[in-house]
Amino acid sequence: MTSENDDDVGKLAKSLEKVNDPNSFSGLESFSITLDDTENLEQLGPIIKNITETGKQTAFLNALDVLIRKNDGEIERMCNAHYQEFVHAVDQLLKVRQGSVELRKKLTEVNNTLQNGGRKWAEKKRELTNARKVQQNVEDAIEVLQSSLNVLELANKVNEQLEQKKYYSALKTLNGLENDRLGHITQYTFAKILAQGVPVMQNTIKNTVTVELKEWLARIREISRQIGNLAMQRMQERQEKWKMKTSENPKLKNLQHHQVNSAIEMVVNEGLENEINIDFEPLYKCIHVYETLEKRNEFKTSYSEDRRAQANLALSAPINLQDGNLTTFDFLLQDIVGFFIIEHLILHNTTDFRSQAEVDGLWEMVTGKVILVVSESLKGCKDPELFLKIKLSLLIFIQTLEGFDYSVKPLQETLLTLFQRYSELLISQYSEVFEKIVQEDECMPMTVENEEELKEVMQYTRFRPDREFIKRYGFPLRLPFSKVFPTCCRDVSFFVHQFYQFAEGFSQTHGEMDDILKKAVDSLLIQKVNAILLKKLESTNLSQIVQIIINIEYFESTCPDFEMLLMETRSFHRSGHIYLKATSTFTDTRRKAEKRIFELVNSKLDEFLELLEYDWETDEIQRQPSPNLQDLVTFLTNVTNAALLNLPETIKSLLYFDALEHLSQSMKRLLLDTDYRHLTRIALDNFNTDVRFIEDFVNNLGDPTVMDSFVELRQLLNLAILSDNPEEYLTPQIRNKKYNRLNSRDVIVLFEK
Repeated sequence: MTSENDDDVGKLAKSLEKVNDPNSFSGLESFSITLDDTENLEQLGPIIKNITETGKQTAFLNALDVLIRKNDGEIERMCNAHYQEFVHAVDQLLKVRQGSVELRKKLTEVNNTLQNGGRKWAEKKRELTNARKVQQNVEDAIEVLQSSLNVLELANKVNEQLEQKKYYSALKTLNGLENDRLGHITQYTFAKILAQGVPVMQNTIKNTVTVELKEWLARIREISRQIGNLAMQRMQERQEKWKMKTSENPKLKNLQHHQVNSAIEMVVNEGLENEINIDFEPLYKCIHVYETLEKRNEFKTSYSEDRRAQANLALSAPINLQDGNLTTFDFLLQDIVGFFIIEHLILHNTTDFRSQAEVDGLWEMVTGKVILVVSESLKGCKDPELFLKIKLSLLIFIQTLEGFDYSVKPLQETLLTLFQRYSELLISQYSEVFEKIVQEDECMPMTVENEEELKEVMQYTRFRPDREFIKRYGFPLRLPFSKVFPTCCRDVSFFVHQFYQFAEGFSQTHGEMDDILKKAVDSLLIQKVNAILLKKLESTNLSQIVQIIINIEYFESTCPDFEMLLMETRSFHRSGHIYLKATSTFTDTRRKAEKRIFELVNSKLDEFLELLEYDWETDEIQRQPSPNLQDLVTFLTNVTNAALLNLPETIKSLLYFDALEHLSQSMKRLLLDTDYRHLTRIALDNFNTDVRFIEDFVNNLGDPTVMDSFVELRQLLNLAILSDNPEEYLTPQIRNKKYNRLNSRDVIVLFEK
């Protein structure tokens, strides 16, 4: 530690020696420079600090004292060596002093001379300086005047722009005046007044464009109905042209239910706003002015409130559709269309002014009102025409606005509800009509007085009488069916077309409507026509029953025409055959009707048979058929030639077959009646006479299907009367040849008698 400190003291001493180095700086100046030397200070600092910390101050001071004495000796030797030079230098200095005194006098004289001349130049300089100050003041004054003139010119320009209603330009001028011009002359009173007037002018411009906008909004409200009316008319015209084009061009037939594009593109592309003279300049001015004043959001809010108020005002008018007058309703729809066409144009022709959400909010409010009006006005409505009118107005309304990207689904759902209500009403009314037609039908053949009436019947039915037939019988012409058939066919056609007239335009829901219509037609034919005809079969009037059968046959044969009508009028995208349940229902009813005729005829035959009184033990020969049996044949003949005249030959044959089979079996039961235990040969011959009479009647009919009606009874009588050996029945070969229709039990009963 001691050696380290000694080294430090040595270093310090060397540093101090450097101060006295003759090759270095001399005296205090040299020492100061040395002390100021950053490197030396940095070296001395740690050394002194170390000496102080180690307590070696005394050693350091001793070393320093030795160094001082050494340097003092050096100085003394230097002075002794240069003494003569110093004395010579002093002499030289004294001489210089004498010269300097003389020089000083000369300098004083020169100074006085210069002072006298300088006063004149100083005066000139002051005059020049003052002149320059005046010149600067003039220049400043000119600059201020020029700035003031510019300010006044801009102020006048603002007034001119305001007079020309160039409000946006006026605001820009005011902003330039306030930010660029007035700042240079704010110390002047008129500038301060102008500066204070700028906000007032800005507010005046804002109020002016706002008033003009209010007036514009009032005009827009007035012309909105015109815009809406024109747009809806255009849409309706386009729909009608498309409908005509698809009906005239077979290739487009399957596209007839497609809807044309919305009118919005037409509205924009054809310049509807120009045709109605929609000037949006007041709105655009307002937007620019408020934006310049940095109050765009304030204006957006104000405009939104104004438009909502206008929408509410349009919806506030009372509307009642029950009286069938749709004027106020159509005005409402036109107002809405015009309102949203304007909103569409503003939305797409401005930037960040109207948002889609704001317009959609108004749309939801408006459509809700329309839906409410339709729903409330149709409660308890029984007028299909009113439904149709509302549907047409609402459909054009939807189609016109559909291209605006607004959600029309709630309105389409309202249309579907309207359609369902209309369908129910239509079905109900036609049900009453059909029921009345069928109930009031007299079940008598229809008569047409002239060819026009015949054409009307042929228009709605497949009935096509032969020209020779018409020529032979002439008019009035009696038709096979009664009036109920062509009337119902006509009304079915009316119903289908009326149904699809309402359904036209419902392209999204045609499948459902096709099904509804098919069920409705089936319901009318089955529940009203068929059910009532079936009820009428309870009648005992053969002529009426025959007419019902004929009517049902025509209805049954016309069902394929009804199916074809439904297929031709249904929606374009559906294919496949349509089958009506009414076809099979009419078939079943026809069979029941035929059975009813059989029952009535057989019942009448039974009445005649009940009057037959055979004396099975008589010995009196009967020369003529029984009178009651003759009446029975007369009845069958009259029924055939009168009541059953219009029946198809197949049904007549079936009727005869059934009646004669019934008669044959009934007479066989009379012969084999076990209540009579005995019968004579004469009684058997008399019975055979009656059977011969019936057989002759059957043969005279000339109908192969009924020729065998009495074969069984004839074989039984032949076995009893004509056979010489009744036991031959027991021989299989003879039995199969002569008596193949006989029942062994019947043979036994007869021979027992």
